[in-house]
Amino acid sequence: MAEHVRAWMEQKLSASEESGSCLVVDTGRELRRMRRAASTGLVIEVAPSVFARASYWSELKPAGKARHVMRALQELHPKWIFAGPSAALAFGLSVSNRYLDKVWVATSRKTHQRELSYRRAVVVTGDTAVSFDGLRLTSFERAVGDCLRIMDFRSGLAVADSALRVARCTQGALAAGLERVCARMPGLARMRHLVSLADARAESGGESIARATMLELGIASPDLQRRFDNPVAPGEPYRVDFAWDIAKKCIVGELDGFEKYANEEMTKGRSLAKVIGDEHRRQSHIEADPRVLRVVRFGFSDVLDDSGFLDLLLECGVPRTYAFDAQVQLAGGTLRCR
Repeated sequence: MAEHVRAWMEQKLSASEESGSCLVVDTGRELRRMRRAASTGLVIEVAPSVFARASYWSELKPAGKARHVMRALQELHPKWIFAGPSAALAFGLSVSNRYLDKVWVATSRKTHQRELSYRRAVVVTGDTAVSFDGLRLTSFERAVGDCLRIMDFRSGLAVADSALRVARCTQGALAAGLERVCARMPGLARMRHLVSLADARAESGGESIARATMLELGIASPDLQRRFDNPVAPGEPYRVDFAWDIAKKCIVGELDGFEKYANEEMTKGRSLAKVIGDEHRRQSHIEADPRVLRVVRFGFSDVLDDSGFLDLLLECGVPRTYAFDAQVQLAGGTLRCR
């Protein structure tokens, strides 16, 4: 590759990365250059005429990749309106990675949009597009409604929890918004049910999915973010992910995630050894609380193993109240996609 071509490519790719987007190249000569670079493995064509530096792309998480592609496609297709999981992600909701492999774009019943390797079309009527963070999206309520009726129960609860958290609204307000925007859509009963279970106190999609899994397994619904005294810093109480009351005591559940050891916002400049030491000290203080029977810790891999997760919780004394009827979650139809 000629030096001036490499310099041009590096400048373009760096600029797109700084803006949180992929590089759009849609002119013949430049497109040929980028595709030659793609053939060498330097860049990846993630969608037609949309490119990313291979090394940069490999470092992005699925949500980051989806946001980069959406920004690039909005530049390439200014009239597109992102919908469903794509719109929910743009609004800052917790969207499971399994729904981020493609972008979701609104279409009308009269407009034919084929499903492609990078795009799904969502039939949207009677909604007004909004501009948010440089993207054209369906309304917030429509994005939430579409997610709740197409996603599996666990992913749907993550969206519902985060919708309450992001919008800072009550279950009633969210339900009213969905009734207004989605009244004629299939799956309204499913939306209502998920909203009735939603809790803004869930701090992450992982916590929501863990709680949804508990509900599906018949585990008693836990209290979220319960506070416990911090003897070292009385003004900074500990908060635990889950708590179940047993007589006058409780069992504490903690979801271990990689972020608490790697996310700079959570580590606050502490070394890994310091973070782990602080976490052990925190658990010791919680276990010493006279109200606590025991602390059960689990990772996301445990949550994904239904039988193993159920055994772990039951062995630790977490109450099981009923057999959850998953068929309730399947009522109401599915999203019409192409």
